[in-house]
Amino acid sequence: MPKSLLQRIVPQRIIATATSVLAAATLGLTVVAVDTITAAPTPAQAASSVGGQITRDEVLARARWWIDRYGAIYSQNQADQKPDQDGHPYRPDCSGFVSMAWHLPKSGGGDRSTRTLATFGDTTWLDSLGELLPGDAILGVSYGHVALFEKWVDSSRTQMWVYEEYQPGLEGRRVVKSRSWYESEGFRGLKYNNVTDGVRGNANIYGVLADGRLTFTAVEAATGDRIRGASRSETPLPFAPRAMATLDYNTILFTSTANELWRVDIGTNDGTVTFRTPTRLADSGWSHDLLTYDGSGHLYGIADGVLRRYTVTATKPEITDITGYVTIADGFGLKTLTAAGPDWLLGTVADGRLRSYRIDGPGDWTGSDLRESTWQAFTNLVSPGGGVYFGHQPTSMNHYIDLDPYDFDGADITSTGVIDPSGWTQTLISAQPGTVS
Repeated sequence: MPKSLLQRIVPQRIIATATSVLAAATLGLTVVAVDTITAAPTPAQAASSVGGQITRDEVLARARWWIDRYGAIYSQNQADQKPDQDGHPYRPDCSGFVSMAWHLPKSGGGDRSTRTLATFGDTTWLDSLGELLPGDAILGVSYGHVALFEKWVDSSRTQMWVYEEYQPGLEGRRVVKSRSWYESEGFRGLKYNNVTDGVRGNANIYGVLADGRLTFTAVEAATGDRIRGASRSETPLPFAPRAMATLDYNTILFTSTANELWRVDIGTNDGTVTFRTPTRLADSGWSHDLLTYDGSGHLYGIADGVLRRYTVTATKPEITDITGYVTIADGFGLKTLTAAGPDWLLGTVADGRLRSYRIDGPGDWTGSDLRESTWQAFTNLVSPGGGVYFGHQPTSMNHYIDLDPYDFDGADITSTGVIDPSGWTQTLISAQPGTVS
């Protein structure tokens, strides 16, 4: 069993710092600093699979987990392999460590070496170490060592933070290294082709409180961290909203309990939400209980289980700009509805299922269950795109990331947890589409 985290970090990391610097000097390495890592959260389950796509954030999270989990385990013997957080074993030397961080498959029962790491057709050499991005490797084939790049120390790009397993008897570490030393010893940057940039962008989420006031919250899509809001309006809406769809950063469509269609133009949403006098687009005929906009000109609504699609042809649409009404199909008895992308819908069913739909036209659609249970707790479901989903409960918001939102497979959906539980008492919420990639 590994030593307790406290035993390993407090007395041994201090000793390891001094001894590793001395050992590095013997090896001719330039070491500027060694980080005394305190702890890293342990993922309950990896978002990636062995040999599959993996984000840069997950590569670094796996590296941090390994360094924090194990002590002085360095060995070039495959028989001494150690499990990652999913139980998949990897050899505890420099190339085994990078193989673990990248979630690589075995080759002939063993992990890749520094000689073979770049020979499987799934990596790309970088033209310069200056091109390194988080999660790339720095490989010296002739030198016989590889490290994992985390980030540059500063904008000069002369020093970098790396993770590495590097010598018997010493713990793996996070350390600052010199770019010039790497270059002098023939090291090159290496990208694993299955590494993706991951989720980028923020979710802009509007909502309606029980008293009719509007809210605005901005959430970092990759982490689920709230970065703005919730801002609130001082004035309530002049109608009772039934469903809402955000068209862009400052335009929202609503159906009302009186079957009207309204457009609300946002004036400001920083600190206090203000909106201009709402425009009633239609007096009747809009009995939709669910409404969503896909960001590419299509507005979807469900009334009495019938899914309808409209084409929106203006940024600030009048009723004449909402045309092309078609019936997709009936039998859409969903509890929630959102757009995961252009003509891709996502919704939950009262029995707990999470369903995905690709809409090709009237009567032409494909649907599949992503999850079979547990999603019935959400009263609202929204997506800003990029495989990011937010499930809203009466007082909290859950954050999910789907590695491939268009594969009809929910096995790659992971939860990052609950966004801070305050500020989520809205009765309706809707996210601006297409802000996350």
